[in-house]
Amino acid sequence: MQILVVSHGPPPAPGRFCSGGALRAHAHAAILQHGGHRVHLLCREQDAPGGFRSPADLRQKAALLAPDWILCVAPGEAPALAGIAPLVVDLYAPRLLESAWEGAEVQAEEAGRTLRAIHAADEVLFSNPRQRWFYAGVLGLCGWDLREAPGLLVPLCTAPEELRPAAGLAAGAGLAGLAVDLPERFFVMGGVPWPWQDASAALAAASRHLQARGDGAEILTVGLPPERVAHLPGVRALPPLPFDQWLALCGRAVAALDRYAPNPERELALSFRQMDFLSAGLPLISGPEMVLAAEIRETGAGWVDEPLEEALDRALDRAAQRGGESPERIGARALAARYHPLRTGLPLLGWVPVRHSRGRSAVRDAARFARAEERARRERARRETAEAEVAAKRLEITAEHDRSRALTASVESLSAAIADVAGFRREAATVLGARLSGEHALREQLQRELEIARAELGKKDMEIAAMRSEQGRLEGVIRRVLGR
Repeated sequence: MQILVVSHGPPPAPGRFCSGGALRAHAHAAILQHGGHRVHLLCREQDAPGGFRSPADLRQKAALLAPDWILCVAPGEAPALAGIAPLVVDLYAPRLLESAWEGAEVQAEEAGRTLRAIHAADEVLFSNPRQRWFYAGVLGLCGWDLREAPGLLVPLCTAPEELRPAAGLAAGAGLAGLAVDLPERFFVMGGVPWPWQDASAALAAASRHLQARGDGAEILTVGLPPERVAHLPGVRALPPLPFDQWLALCGRAVAALDRYAPNPERELALSFRQMDFLSAGLPLISGPEMVLAAEIRETGAGWVDEPLEEALDRALDRAAQRGGESPERIGARALAARYHPLRTGLPLLGWVPVRHSRGRSAVRDAARFARAEERARRERARRETAEAEVAAKRLEITAEHDRSRALTASVESLSAAIADVAGFRREAATVLGARLSGEHALREQLQRELEIARAELGKKDMEIAAMRSEQGRLEGVIRRVLGR
């Protein structure tokens, strides 16, 4: 058959950081391919080229592939896949419980997401029996028949062989790129520091005990923020590591420090980091409340019932012994074999694709209510956005009114000034007009006086000419008289 596996996270590869969901999808694909099926892996576009960009795009891509059935390892994407083909939803993580540590809003969103995923599913997967118990009530509300154990039990598995360091873990194979000096003996604690995993008490107690021993043993945490352990002597925080380097580091350690403050999530979950420890053949110092505790006791793969200080001493004593592997490492390898991918995934090979009958159920109503709540939330968000925009516009209008009033006052002042100027111009014109009329009259008077003066001057000129003529005549008479 052709099977579509949908997940989040980049596909695992050497040298690459890897999420638990991506490892889970990779393991599913490996077992299905081993069974002769054709498997198509599809993740988000942000995780790998050719991935889906949205629920609508996912649905379109899935429909074009026309698979015989679909395995969804990202439950939030399940509603987009409903009805295309028989749908298996992997509930490998108790997200309903985990979200209690992330706030009421996240918990409400996760509740709706989980209900929609279960409503879309034709079959579901669980990673351990306790988790099946946890989800049984929700499945019953969804109309599932609880007279038989619902769902398929497909435990988490150890790391794929191709992602493990090839050989020589004790010599540090796979750690060439790790820029840190490793102590001769150390315990390891690692993985994403989820809010529901509180290791503070265990780290503090281990730090005190190792410092009291004084033999140089340390604790290396991987992925934990440095500020959380800076106050603890002998505890060093390393940054997150690519998956193959993380496994190589585990292979060098004395034992895994896998103790946390007890809470419902820790009692329910089988964790990926535990599978990583077993993949590296590393004994675990765990707690009796953990899902894996009974099998650790049975195989001798570590210490679960001893006080922490006693477990640390025994692990260090085993590491100091010569002559072959310790019984705990042998037990860890034996337990790892139980969780090999080709063993844990066998229930998938026996599943017959079938459509689940979806009658009316409380979960369906709850899912409808959750969708209505989501729509209402979006409407509230849009209304709040609109109200904020209206308030902003009101402020802008008020500011514009203020500017308009200021401009109106300026215009009125300018109008008054213009009126004053116009009045001044009219008064000036009147005064200047009167003055100009007077000037014209004076000019005409002066013109007349000038003409009279010119006439008198002409008469004077004539008189002068007559006098000069008479003078010349008299001079002639005088010359004649004197000449005689």
